[in-house]
Amino acid sequence: MIAPERKLRIGFSTGYGDFNYWGTDWFNAKQIGGSEHLLTEVACELARQGHEVSVRLPYPSHALAHRGVLWLGQEAEAQRYDLLFCFDDHARRDRADRTALVVCRSDPPPTTNFDELLFLSAHHARFLGHAGRPHVGGGVNLADYEGEVKRTKGLVLCTSSPDRCQAAFQIGAAFPRFVFTYKPVPGLPPTRQVSRADLVKLQREAQVLIYPYDPRRESDFFSMAILEAMAAGTPCVIADGESHVELWGDAAVVLPRPVRLAEWVETVEDILGESRRWKRLSEAGRACARGYAWDVVARKYLTAAGL
Repeated sequence: MIAPERKLRIGFSTGYGDFNYWGTDWFNAKQIGGSEHLLTEVACELARQGHEVSVRLPYPSHALAHRGVLWLGQEAEAQRYDLLFCFDDHARRDRADRTALVVCRSDPPPTTNFDELLFLSAHHARFLGHAGRPHVGGGVNLADYEGEVKRTKGLVLCTSSPDRCQAAFQIGAAFPRFVFTYKPVPGLPPTRQVSRADLVKLQREAQVLIYPYDPRRESDFFSMAILEAMAAGTPCVIADGESHVELWGDAAVVLPRPVRLAEWVETVEDILGESRRWKRLSEAGRACARGYAWDVVARKYLTAAGL
């Protein structure tokens, strides 16, 4: 544990409400979304750094301790904090000396009466009408990706909600060892939901990650999928979504939208077949990911919140 300059009582609350994908077991849910993973890891990291941290779960639960954090059920009485991070929770049931709304979704926050609004990227803040507000985004557990593993020849990976990059199904059809992981979406081809351990294994064994992001409306303002693939040293081919270019454009191969299938297939084939290019992209991705270690990101949240 790192002794903080000042020990804070920090709370996290969630605004997911009816969007409860976790049943009654947040900790063992398969492949939770990026914003939920972000909340969990920042909370646990701040506890590791010596702060007193609790999280209000989006479902009824008895209080329990896990990874140094106190996890409270939705029905728990109001809490009092030095700092409260509200992840899309506009109701603000708990109280604090200072409050920060962490905006993770695609819609402008209906209420902004917080001490600070935090976004996932500069583009995210601009897109929702709050240009210039602080942005931090997510992070990565670098220890998960230390060392080298044997790559599976020809393994191409896509890790995203499939409605954000439907073209991945057609691109992946050109590669016999294509894997698309995430919770299946009705009306789209099946995808494969995996455990966290299996996801990390796939990220490390893949030779290329594709992210042909082209949704009907903006819906991804950070992309933990790209960051984690980079941490694994897996070269990334991504579409030119504005947040993705802002954050990952210097370390990934960026292709323009609309997605042209032949261009994507040719680019992936070139990376698979050119060992020097593969290595160059792998090293660039790892270097980029090192700036997003969770301990660094957690401290950035405190700074962005005004502490």
